[in-house]
Amino acid sequence: MFADKVYLLLLFLIPILIFFFFVAFKKRKAALNTLISSMNMPILAVVNLKAYKVKYILLLVGLFFVILALARPQYGEQKRTVIKESSEIVIALDVSKSMLAQDSKPNRLEQAKLMALRVVEESPGEKMGVIIFSGTAMWQCPMTYDLQALKMFLKSVEAGSLPLGGTQISDAIILASKVVSGKTASGRALLLISDGEDHDSKIKKALHIARKAELKIISVGIGAHEGSPIPLKDKTGDIRDYVKDRNGRVVISKANSILLKSVADETGGKYFDASDKDISPVLIKAVRDLDKTNDEVSENDAKTDRFQIFLLFGLIALFAALLFPASRKK
Repeated sequence: MFADKVYLLLLFLIPILIFFFFVAFKKRKAALNTLISSMNMPILAVVNLKAYKVKYILLLVGLFFVILALARPQYGEQKRTVIKESSEIVIALDVSKSMLAQDSKPNRLEQAKLMALRVVEESPGEKMGVIIFSGTAMWQCPMTYDLQALKMFLKSVEAGSLPLGGTQISDAIILASKVVSGKTASGRALLLISDGEDHDSKIKKALHIARKAELKIISVGIGAHEGSPIPLKDKTGDIRDYVKDRNGRVVISKANSILLKSVADETGGKYFDASDKDISPVLIKAVRDLDKTNDEVSENDAKTDRFQIFLLFGLIALFAALLFPASRKK
């Protein structure tokens, strides 16, 4: 492959030069033929027409290799092990239907995704992963240093994408604890973004596992404390109704800051209220303040420039063309 492919357009000069050299050679040969017969040419002519052919070929070959060198040919790739200083951060997003409430604009989930994206964008070099949870939890993106992959997976998160409804915060905590369990990293954190509407009886067990794994929980409460109805939309995106209980009354989803704060406190983490403001800056700072640890990572080296050999061939051919004698020795 070539790093600067635009220079390959200069190769179109070679056919033009071939035509120019052909015409020049024909004119030189015709001029000599008017003065000297072809029989006496080797004896009387000082000019060596065959030598001009060689000079032209050397010039074209030299130009060809110089153009290839300008285009910077690259090949060869090898893996190397590098040491990175980073924290391990799991982002857990609540995708239960209550996250569709519109007390945060455009809704709770979209606001949560926006905050998570900003944290990712402002945390280069950190090892991160994404968990989504409602009635169960699963990995949306495994732990990685690839920020572009993280952003892509975050943008694709949708409410109701898991088969079980409700909200089981404990499942997300246990899943995040497993990925860091047994490692020596000290900068382990779970960034938990939820409205806190929990239908969970395993929260104490989950917190015990998190403490054992030394996993700090940075919890973010999203949604208004007074609550908001959960809209039901048709295929066009228009609201056709709201979620109702068995008695036909509209369900009002309220943010549970008490639970989210206790989850953070139990693990030595922090709680942030995102009910009425953008808290991305303080979340970014909280992530940056986490302890760092050394991690060995295998990376592919960038392809190496190999223009030197092409440039060498090109210069040799050009110098040979300049030094090649075009006249016969007396």
